[in-house]
Amino acid sequence: MAVLSPRVGLLLGLPFLSLTGTEAWGQNSAPLDSVSVFPNPAHIRATVVVPAVAGATKATVTLLDAQGTMVFEQPVSLFSGEGGTAEVPLLGRQPGLYRVQVRAGEQHAARTLRVE
Repeated sequence: MAVLSPRVGLLLGLPFLSLTGTEAWGQNSAPLDSVSVFPNPAHIRATVVVPAVAGATKATVTLLDAQGTMVFEQPVSLFSGEGGTAEVPLLGRQPGLYRVQVRAGEQHAARTLRVE
């Protein structure tokens, strides 16, 4: 039996993935809830701050364009208790909305970035 969800999606007896907020890229995002991207909107570069994640020593920051194509990826070293940062270069990028995805171990988070 298929059920149309009010949170955008069709449920077919499979685990449902929400498409809102930090849950938009995985269901296990609590430790990465404090991921921040600034400035937003951005022009030349954006900084992604990744919090420390228990058991993870590195994270990956990925930038996707509006079509979902990966346009930038950078590994980030995570320091115990401090986390880490990534600088995302934006020169030459078309203005519009981009998706910043962060993965640290089994944890995932995503944020929207406006490039002007």
